[in-house]
This record gives sequence, structure tokens and C-alpha cells, in this order.
Amino acid sequence: MGWTVNVTQFIKMKPFSIVLLGDSITEITCWRPIVWEQITSAGLACNVDSVGSMNNLQGAYTRPSGFDPDHEGQGLDMRDASFAQQPIRPLDHSQGYQFDPLLHLPGISPYFDAVGFGLSHAAPDGCTVTAASYLIRHAAIYANDAEYEDYIQPFLAKLDKHRGGFSGPLEILNDWTSPIDEDHLEDVTPSGKVDATRIGHHLVKRYPHLAGSVERVVADTKARTYDTARAFLKAFPHDGDIDVTRLDKKELHDGTRAVLPHKACSNFTKAPGTEEQLEFLQVYGTQTSRRLRPFTPDDFALAPKDVFALQSICGYESAIQGARSAICDFFSDAEWLSYEYAWDMKYAHMVGPLNPLSSYLGFPWLHSQSQLFEAIDEGAALGNGTPIEWPSEQRLFFYFTHREVPPFVATALGIFNSSSYQGRDEFPTSHVNHVRAWKMSDLIPFLGHVGMEKMTCDRADMNGGEGGQEDFVRFIANTAPRPLPLCQSGPGASCPFETFQGIVRAGMDKYGDFDGVCQNGG
Repeated sequence: MGWTVNVTQFIKMKPFSIVLLGDSITEITCWRPIVWEQITSAGLACNVDSVGSMNNLQGAYTRPSGFDPDHEGQGLDMRDASFAQQPIRPLDHSQGYQFDPLLHLPGISPYFDAVGFGLSHAAPDGCTVTAASYLIRHAAIYANDAEYEDYIQPFLAKLDKHRGGFSGPLEILNDWTSPIDEDHLEDVTPSGKVDATRIGHHLVKRYPHLAGSVERVVADTKARTYDTARAFLKAFPHDGDIDVTRLDKKELHDGTRAVLPHKACSNFTKAPGTEEQLEFLQVYGTQTSRRLRPFTPDDFALAPKDVFALQSICGYESAIQGARSAICDFFSDAEWLSYEYAWDMKYAHMVGPLNPLSSYLGFPWLHSQSQLFEAIDEGAALGNGTPIEWPSEQRLFFYFTHREVPPFVATALGIFNSSSYQGRDEFPTSHVNHVRAWKMSDLIPFLGHVGMEKMTCDRADMNGGEGGQEDFVRFIANTAPRPLPLCQSGPGASCPFETFQGIVRAGMDKYGDFDGVCQNGG
């Protein structure tokens, strides 16, 4: 375990168990035998083999009479010493945490970087990313048409008939007007385009050695994916020279199966999970409505669907304005976690591990990228003979799609699956399952993405030879590396490329009958 201690005055001692600052000890962060590695004017670094007894580390310690730091073997008697024990960054137990509802809105929040498991997005030591592919959801829109028609529009009509009389936290509803443009529901918002360019800048910075190779990206015929792609490409110095290839969902081929699988599958429907979601909404929405009843007009009561509409408006208004909506403050942390759970439940049934179709719809993209990376290794044509042909020198690939597709891929990989025996979370409709792994806030905000990196890493020769190089892959979800459950033996919990190819082959053997399960006919 390596700890860093900042000092302004220091004394280099022989291996000893304390850091001296001037004539007295004002701070201690390391205890037990220390191996000195470096001392600079900025600080001192040490390795701590183990943590010893911390008894009596209180108060202040001054150097005992006769103490000689250069005397070998001289130690410190803990029974006679006391110290001021302080953490490296003194904070309260929460480390400054504040709840943010925008981090708990699956599918409708402005983009944010996910934390994941804490692994760094930087390439591991000794590794270089030699190719990468990203599947990116479109930028923020004014509202999803189904959610608008089912929840938001009925609430807005009800609100217009009951203006005035709102008080307390709901007082702003007396004068509030909806920012949602009904005539352009699924158009990308101006702030959405700004965010798309920011994501582009992030990935250009992340892959400066690959960004110049981009000559083509892929979108579909929907305006929101094309507009997202164009805004994203503004981050590239040569954006005017980059082509946007558009796939038509009406054409069934390997390209649409990979990038638009839900639109290429006749058997796919968005209905699964709706019944369960409404059942759970009745539970928490009723409780929320009861809590807010004192602040509504006498002739106005929030129904559970009204609660759901207001929570959805929080996300969409924030995405439209590029700033957090005041409506977000209507609800408690627990109510936001219930909203998040309601959508996670819906997505688990519709595009996740509770839908038997999901892996069938996720593996085509993984298979196509595995073949693409293999072709790069072999110097072969990239996508030759397929609907998506890539320039021979391109090494960074982007596909712009819809919110359903990243969860299909995540399900096929198992990167958001439960660690339970069945590999699936349970979604009771009576209460929130807080320990679930399936949390789509971390995957499908607007501009949410799944990235697949191919890394070439130096491998040391255990016999003292020159060593060699080996290829690995790892997956990134909104900048957070996500180890594969079946393979994480490489640097940074990555997976050897050959092993990954085997996983994909096995997946295609099991889930490769796309047209059969989709009942696409002849």
C-alpha cells in the first residue's frame, strides 16, 4: 500500500516508524517499518507493509530528550507517545457526498461520467490502445414520444386547469410553463448538441493517436442520431471531411442487426416491463402523492402517474436547459431512488436480462467488432463485402444509435448482471431492490455509450528474456471500465483478445439465430 505525505520540512531517517516534521511531529499518516523511496521538496512517498497498533495516537508528540534519528535501531515506545491522528483529507463520514437526482434518471438525464468500480479509464501501464469502437446513444431530445403521451401530456393538461393554489415546494407550478416543444419532441435540443461536442472532445483527448484516423461514422436515418453525429464530430479538427453513413432500418442486413437490432427484429416490442412498472408506481407514487397533498389546490390531487410525469419532467427540462430543473427539488432521495428502480425494472424486462431476446440482439455488434479488430490485425479490408466498409487506416469507430442498444450489448456481456447464481437481479414490485447490479443510470443517459478497446500490452518474460506483446480488450461504459465476468485476467482487469474471441464465438453459437428468434421470415 503506497501513501503520500506532503511535507515542507523533512528529515531522512534510516528505516523507522515515524515521519519527523522539523522539531516536532505535527502530522503522521504512516506507521510501521517504512521503505523510503523518494524525498522531494513537494513531498515524501513511502510504502507501508502493514498497519500496527494505533493505540494512544492522540494529542501532540515532541521529540524525547536524547532522541537521535541517526542512531540505528532506535525506535519509538508507543506507550510513551501520542500523536494527532488525521486522515489524508479530513472530511466527515460522507466524504462530502450530496444526493443528485440527475444521477438517478435512467434514459432521460443529461450525460455524466459513470464511476463504475473505480478502475481508471487510462490505459494500464505498458499498454497502448490500438483500436476502439463506441456505440453511442443520441444526445438529449425534448421528450420521448411514448413517455410524453402516456404521462407528461396528460399531467400538463390537468395542470392547466388548476393553476394557482400550489404552495410550499410546489409553489413554482403556479407560474411554471413546460419547455417541451410538442412539434419537435424527438429533435435534439441545443444543449444536447453542445453535450455531444463535449463528448467528442473527451474522446479525441482520450485517443489523440487514433482520432486523426476517423474518416467515417455510422448513424441511422433518424434525425436525432444524425444530428448527434454531426455535433459530436465538431470536436475533430477534420470534421468536414468525415462521412456519416446512414443505415435504413427497413433494410435487413448485418449492419442493421448490429447497430439497430431492435428495429431489425420483427418480434421485438417495448411492452415487456410496463405492467410491473405500473404496479410499482402505484406503491411509491401513492405514498409520494400523500406526502405532497398539503401543497396542492383543494380540487387537485396528484395521481401516481402525475408523480411519474413530474419526475420525468425534471430530467427532460434539465436536459433541455442544460441546468438542473427546479422541479427536481419536489422529491426526496428515496422517491428518486424509487423512480430509478421503476425504470430499471422496465428496462430489465424490455432490453435486459429478463428478456430472452436481449442477448440475441446484443451479440451481433460484439461479433462485428471482434471481426473488425481481427481484420486490423491481419491487415485485411475492414468490413469488406458488408454494408459498413471502413477506410483501411481507420482505427477509431463510432456508431450512433438509440437507448435500447447499449443495454442489449451489456446484457450479452454480463457487465451489469447480478453476481447471484442465476446472474439476474430480482425486481419485486412491492419495494426497491437497492442491491441490484442492473442500474441503467450509469449506462443510458443521453449520449450514454459502450466502448470496446483493443490494447497491445508489453508482457515480461519470467525467464529474464526480452518479453513480448499481447493483445487485450476491455469495455468502457460512460468512461468507466467494466470487467467481463468471464474474463478479466489481463492488465486493468482486461481480457486477452483471443479469449474474448472465444467468448463471442460461443455467444454466437448460442444466440446467433437472430432472424429465427425475431421471426423475420424469408
